[in-house]
Amino acid sequence: QRTEGIDVTIFCKPVEAIMQKYQEAGMKVIPLALGGALDIRSAWKMAKVIENHSNIHAHNFKDAFTACYAKCLARNKQVWVVMCRHLTRKGKNTLLYRWLYRHLDRLVFDSELSKSAFLSTRPTIDEAKLGIVHTSIVVTEVGNGREGVRREEVRSKYQIPEDCVIGMFHGRLDPEKGLDVLLEAVAQIKEKPFRLVLVGRGSEEYTAHLKQVVQEKGIAEKVVFAGFVHPVLPYVAAADFGILASTVQEGCPLSPQEYMSQGHPVVVTNNGGQREYVIQEHNGLLVPPGDAKALAEAIARLVDDAALRQRLGMQAKADFDDHLNYDHYYEQIKKIYEE
Repeated sequence: QRTEGIDVTIFCKPVEAIMQKYQEAGMKVIPLALGGALDIRSAWKMAKVIENHSNIHAHNFKDAFTACYAKCLARNKQVWVVMCRHLTRKGKNTLLYRWLYRHLDRLVFDSELSKSAFLSTRPTIDEAKLGIVHTSIVVTEVGNGREGVRREEVRSKYQIPEDCVIGMFHGRLDPEKGLDVLLEAVAQIKEKPFRLVLVGRGSEEYTAHLKQVVQEKGIAEKVVFAGFVHPVLPYVAAADFGILASTVQEGCPLSPQEYMSQGHPVVVTNNGGQREYVIQEHNGLLVPPGDAKALAEAIARLVDDAALRQRLGMQAKADFDDHLNYDHYYEQIKKIYEE
């Protein structure tokens, strides 16, 4: 929680685990139903507690309706509503949404891609209200010099030889993440001194499918299913490079940034907002989505060329520290509030 003269109140659904997390951070938490466009009661409760000169920050249109209703119900109080859009979806232009667009003060997208997708249907909104701020991550301490120990621990736990390069994916085990394509790519370079570590979990059915694919392609010794890991950053630090093979357009995926924060290059697909901060041959490698051959070739390049990994990784760290880190994100959001 940032102080800087800003008091933060959290409005959220009455889920104990979520409320407790915010309360432990020292924030005031008010539970609301947050039922969307038809939920006037939540808006009325919000209106009664918001103070003069307040910013209400929403993260989806459903909650933005509540915020804008509260703004109107607050009457003479000066209230501004800022919404962040984290999806690459077309904008709606119904009468109800046109009302919402009029009452939003700023609509901030997580990438140029998300903004373009929203505007593709020409929604009736003043484009002066629109902005772009790439979402960021908070980098916790991986351990004051313990990165090497973490690396040894990961290698020991999964019996990965020292001469094997570690490529890692972390996130949901889900078809849209392109994991079938990734396993096909691994099968094409299975003679390389390389291990793929999959960190995360998904449905039992899809996880079983992936494990079956691994067996069928004869790459069981090449692929590690690490499951859910928290905190994940020590695992990220233990990798040699990161992989995001998503076949869908993501607005601003954060996993590449986590590898970049640790000085690792990334191999990513070129179909999402990641192409706005991962630059080909500069801090990573980009490949077409669904192209197992291109993905295999990019992975093989990083496996074979330690100097390339180092050069791209150093630049990735420099770029993260310069314009992708959380402090940069925070200053951009604060500037929007101040405006």
